[in-house]
Amino acid sequence: MIFLIIAVNLLITLLNIYIAIRIWQLRILIARITSILINYESYFSILLPVAPQVIYQGQENIAQIRQKYQLWQLQTAQLRQLFWLVNQSYQICRKI
Repeated sequence: MIFLIIAVNLLITLLNIYIAIRIWQLRILIARITSILINYESYFSILLPVAPQVIYQGQENIAQIRQKYQLWQLQTAQLRQLFWLVNQSYQICRKI
């Protein structure tokens, strides 16, 4: 009978040790996650205030690129017309 009590107490002790180890591992995991989240929070607290300026600058750059592209398209169309005119003039001169 006493061996049964000792065996049960030993099993309860081993179970408690196992639970304590798992809780300790969970505590370490939570500490790591907390550290990562704190790092992200500090990074984003620096990044987010300047985000509107960066977005606005990007919008301005895109608008400038669109204007340059439209100008390039116009110049390309004018060059095509010029080449067409030169070609037509050459064709007329060849016929004469």
